[in-house]
Amino acid sequence: MQKDLVSIISPCYNGEKYVCNFLDSVLKQTYNHVELIVVNDGSVDGTEKILKSYEKKFKERGYSYVYCKQENKGQAAAINTGLGKYSGEYLMWVDSDDILLPQNVEKKVEFLQKNIEYGFVICEGELVNSNDLNTVIGSMCRKKPKGKDNLFSDLIFEHNVVFGPGVIMARRTAIEKAIPENKIFESREGQNWQLILPLAYSYKCGYIEEVHFYCVAHDDSHSRTERSYEERIKRNDNFVVLLTETIRRLVDMPNKEKQKWISKVYIKHSIKKMEIAKRNKKRQDYKCIKNELNTYVKEYHMQLFYFAYVLRNKVSIIRRIYSKIKKYFLKIQK
Repeated sequence: MQKDLVSIISPCYNGEKYVCNFLDSVLKQTYNHVELIVVNDGSVDGTEKILKSYEKKFKERGYSYVYCKQENKGQAAAINTGLGKYSGEYLMWVDSDDILLPQNVEKKVEFLQKNIEYGFVICEGELVNSNDLNTVIGSMCRKKPKGKDNLFSDLIFEHNVVFGPGVIMARRTAIEKAIPENKIFESREGQNWQLILPLAYSYKCGYIEEVHFYCVAHDDSHSRTERSYEERIKRNDNFVVLLTETIRRLVDMPNKEKQKWISKVYIKHSIKKMEIAKRNKKRQDYKCIKNELNTYVKEYHMQLFYFAYVLRNKVSIIRRIYSKIKKYFLKIQK
């Protein structure tokens, strides 16, 4: 481990159109001790040529630049490649189409050095359009809880959380304890839950309430791709596997507690599957999923959680509808 060094792992697949913006944003950091590990995940365009051309620029900046190439396995596999090579005291992982604002690294290191009780820290980000990086189309932030911070639970239920990896920095010591094998579960659905959940369970999260990151939205990105009914069901099932495997690998969580969280994940995503089936008018699928869910809930004695979760969802829907109606009437009154 090199003291004060910040390692940044960045998977890259077919990024010739956008990777320069990311690499340039790393070079513009105000912090001087940076190691970039960029993993070419089997790109078939001009990505390799671009990535290799930056080696000299990083050397001139005084930054370490590690280039890796592998066959296409997905972002999680690329992260694992980077986890086996990084040497910094602090770790970040960033998508190669996103942008770090100049003080991103410096502000996070400063926070962690001043607040030793925190294992990791997150800043705020903004969603920008790939066709115009100056156009902000959304915010990416977690409102800092006033009382107890239930980040682990919020991540599971996707409540008041942000998954843009460029907002996060973790201590190496926290990573090594939370993910002792230095390897995450490999899934084509991504890598963020596998890294953040272990950290959130074992360590306190710090907050920098400032924007230091741009997440670039592409019309053809993985998250924005229009999917068929079958693809949406499969993706939902893949998330169940991803979350289940991540929970099973948590080193500090007792087995009994693991089973409860795995059950909550199953119930949450079964309800989501029912919603997908209902919207697509797949009545038989809907009935089958519901019957399987009811059987599961009884077997694992999760009735109380199930009914509370369903009720909470209904209340949330009513609130959203009310908010839309309120906005509509305020608009027509102007």
